Amino acid sequence: MINIIVMTHGNLGQELVNTATLIIGRQPGVIVLALSGQDSLSTITARTGDILKGMPEQDGTLIFTDMLGGTPCNASLAFAATYPIEIVTGVNLYMLISACTNRMSMNLQDVAAKVIADGKKNIANAKEIFLKRIQ
Repeated sequence: MINIIVMTHGNLGQELVNTATLIIGRQPGVIVLALSGQDSLSTITARTGDILKGMPEQDGTLIFTDMLGGTPCNASLAFAATYPIEIVTGVNLYMLISACTNRMSMNLQDVAAKVIADGKKNIANAKEIFLKRIQ
């Protein structure tokens, strides 16, 4: 099983996990790391390292962050060469659900690729898709 860390500014990550839990149930191996306004890059990097060290040896860890180049992303990059991780930015609910439902049957790199594709697919103009068919 692939572990998942959701790292975001504020409570976004926790709320994504809470909402995913409502839809697909509680998921083992999913950890949230929320950044406050007082957290520095070095603090978050140290906390990320502690989480990675404490995670059970599984099939790697998928790290979701809220935005490319933000502190969660930058803190995660410090571990890219030393841990079996993939870092995917721009997390949304659809991506998190996709990761949770595919992490037992796919390898880490394939799950990362799938959640990126699924995330992009889920960003759409709903009016164009659904109302165009009615006209």
